[in-house]
Amino acid sequence: MDARHPLKALLQLQLGSDSYAVLHLPYILDSLTAENFAPSPHLTKWTARINSLLHAKTADARWAGLCLAQKSGILAKPILLEYAQSWIGSVLPLLSKQEPVPVLAASIRLLRILFTEAADMPEFQRQVATPNVAKFTTACMALVDKQSDVELRCLILSTLTALVIVYPTLHRTWSGGLSTICLGVLNGSPFDTTEPRLVHSASCLYATLPLTGGKVGAVNLWRKAMEDSLSQGWNSFYAIRTTFSVDGRLPSASAEDPRIAVPLNLDRLKCSVVAISDLLKTNTARAVQIPLGALLKFALALVGCLKDEKVEHHIDYSRRDMEASVTPHIWKIGSDLIIRLAECLGRRLTPNATTVVGCLVSQLEQSTTASERLSFLVALEAMLFKCLPLDSPLLVNGLAKTLLPFVSVLVSKQDVSNGDTQTSGRSKKGKKRAREFEGDELFNLSRDVICPTAVDGKVVLASLAVLRIILRNHTLSPALHSISSRVVLSIMLKLPQISAAAVSADHLLHGEVTAVVQDMTLELSTGSTGGMSKSLGLVINSNLSAVHRDPDLEILLHPRLPPLLRSLPWIESLSLSHAEESQAEAELRQSLGLASAEPLEPVEKVAPISASTDDLSMSRPAQAPTPVITAPVFSAPLLPPPQMATQLAPQTVAMTPAPTTPAKPVPASLATTVTQMRMEVDDDENEEMPVLNMDSDSEDSE
Repeated sequence: MDARHPLKALLQLQLGSDSYAVLHLPYILDSLTAENFAPSPHLTKWTARINSLLHAKTADARWAGLCLAQKSGILAKPILLEYAQSWIGSVLPLLSKQEPVPVLAASIRLLRILFTEAADMPEFQRQVATPNVAKFTTACMALVDKQSDVELRCLILSTLTALVIVYPTLHRTWSGGLSTICLGVLNGSPFDTTEPRLVHSASCLYATLPLTGGKVGAVNLWRKAMEDSLSQGWNSFYAIRTTFSVDGRLPSASAEDPRIAVPLNLDRLKCSVVAISDLLKTNTARAVQIPLGALLKFALALVGCLKDEKVEHHIDYSRRDMEASVTPHIWKIGSDLIIRLAECLGRRLTPNATTVVGCLVSQLEQSTTASERLSFLVALEAMLFKCLPLDSPLLVNGLAKTLLPFVSVLVSKQDVSNGDTQTSGRSKKGKKRAREFEGDELFNLSRDVICPTAVDGKVVLASLAVLRIILRNHTLSPALHSISSRVVLSIMLKLPQISAAAVSADHLLHGEVTAVVQDMTLELSTGSTGGMSKSLGLVINSNLSAVHRDPDLEILLHPRLPPLLRSLPWIESLSLSHAEESQAEAELRQSLGLASAEPLEPVEKVAPISASTDDLSMSRPAQAPTPVITAPVFSAPLLPPPQMATQLAPQTVAMTPAPTTPAKPVPASLATTVTQMRMEVDDDENEEMPVLNMDSDSEDSE
């Protein structure tokens, strides 16, 4: 057994010399497991070899010893407890010496493991941690100012954050110095944007400093930190909006050079919002009162600022152009703050949701670039998902109208360049030769795609996510609900006919959009067992790639209402053609620029059939020419074939024939593929309600 022990083999081969230890260090770290550190006579030799590497003369051997000590301490806690005192005495002096960055980073990681992994043992804290944590914190604070390497500074700040969380009382003396270090990073840079990783690390440390005040003082320190961050954010915002009116007044002009003041204050604004976000995530021993009104006012000021606001006073137009150029960045910062507020506060934002969503919708309607739309859409998704449903029909309908053009690009008519357009001027022989190469369109880099950039693809996904939430809102008008459902259904039918390369350069976007649209269509078809059974292929396709689909299957297996009393689902009452839609829906569709791929002919009047037939007594209009649509490939058909276009009424109801008004010409800029179909209703659902004769018992008794 000893001959095959992994530690013995490593000691004899890979750790035979210092140079071999450095060369084979990746293999040694990958091969070590917790089972290797079971009690054996080789553990003493292993720890002795680590100590020899820690005291080696070369920096690379010391680095190898530090990495081996860290790995051993993580895998075997008894080794960590036994050798922590000696390792701390050997490693802590390295932080005050001129060591390479890898050695300093490995030393900090090892000391962090030693001080945090055994924090649950009071005796270890009393004998080992308490006397040495202060020395380690002092060394790290001195090292932050000296080093310029971003990775090392982030590591030091994150290590200090972990130490403050575990030992808050011991760091009360150094809270002022730690705060100065954090504010030095969060103060921004006028020449280059502060590294986001460094800002995040400093912000996390700044958010944990209130814990040093204890259970009572932590609340006051947290409130002061929040007020200081909010004040810095307002000052930075005023400094980059000196030529625009804020709250009805013009901020005081600054004497600083705008080439320095504008980027510096924009960086400060970004850092202050990051600090506010991390303060909202801080856990305190006692409840704190969040200044929700002040935070929302600040967020709305950031999101609601304009580019082309008119000012009657005399202004410096060169400074105004610089301030207007950073307005999209201010929108992005404000959207990030709204997202953080929604994630941390949740339904507590419901009373203010109408104001926030209204501001976002107003800016979304005026946005011109995809990056601007993306920030507003992500903020809208966070607000609508975390808060209760909106109770404002005007706002909900306006948002739905704004989202439909962003979504309908998936089914709009694309002028994709193909072989026919390229060979139009060639001879017949040249055209015949060109047809032999059927895969040439895959290598044609000049063809158009629906989402040219990655941001455009994210805009489509975010628009679908927001539209999915809006379709669940009860205040959405029936006409808009029908139009939106038809657009989603058209996308569902069109996506299988479009190649992934025609959607975006990222071929994964096609699958992501398909999955989202499948879920949306499944929600729209949910309403009764009859509607779900007709969409069984969609249910199966959605469930094959999903994990949690119990609610959908529950609807199929256990309907909520008896078979003869349940109402028709929304998907069964959708108007899928111009002849079925209402006047309001037609006007709305035309205002949004949506139309079928091919114009439909008017439906002729046909006399209604007598109601004495056994099957169905409905008027049958003359069949209009059905648009040619290639159905998507599913395991089961999504919709039944349109054999009877108007079989949706019971026997005793005679419907009025459709009017003969011809369909108005609609521009085909955003041509939505719409199928002229209706879903058949099972024969069981068309049965008459049984009538009970209440006099039968009395007659029998007589």
